[in-house]
Amino acid sequence: MYSQTYSVPHAVRQIIGSNTLFFQALSTGIANYTALAQKIKPEVEKLTKSEVNVNTLVVAIKRFADSLDGIDYEYHPIFEGVRMSLTGSIIDIDFHETDDVYQVLDEIFELGSGYNMFRTNKQIRLFAEDIDEIRTMLKSSHKRAAGEIKDGLSKITITVQSDKENTYEVLSLVLSLLHNNRIPLYNAFFTQNEIILILGMNDAAKAYEVIREKLYGQE
Repeated sequence: MYSQTYSVPHAVRQIIGSNTLFFQALSTGIANYTALAQKIKPEVEKLTKSEVNVNTLVVAIKRFADSLDGIDYEYHPIFEGVRMSLTGSIIDIDFHETDDVYQVLDEIFELGSGYNMFRTNKQIRLFAEDIDEIRTMLKSSHKRAAGEIKDGLSKITITVQSDKENTYEVLSLVLSLLHNNRIPLYNAFFTQNEIILILGMNDAAKAYEVIREKLYGQE
């Protein structure tokens, strides 16, 4: 899982930046640095592939917290090449593990419409464009693989340059912006160079403008 060796500051940014609870506690000033350092110490040691002193972690956490206080991200070159897109209407499909689930998924994928699939040990979830063809498939009497379907959602996709560190910097900024503007997230996922935000339709347009203005406002 951890094929790359990270520095302690980079590991701290990655772990905190990818954990909404940790990040919000740090960005709002309510985090106990020592307690947080002890909490993330095992993960930091996996990323750095070495033992790390708690005091060293406290220093790295404090520096990361200081960078979030009144930071002006526009001057950061890491945001060059960041692209955003907004998909106005999507649905969240919670699939049951049944014999025909993969048949349904294959048929949806053949449509070529934008989708994101996430699988755990217990469920398969698909975020797909809310189009008639998909609705028809899910309503077919012989296809009962789909469970609860949640509509009224939108998706913001943020694509970042290939440098993995960039994604965590942008993710930290995005989470901070949403928190400060009191914009609720329905769900969020990210990979090495892509961040997927799932929001209610009424919140997505505001979120898109807030993020776009911060990322591109000074270009």
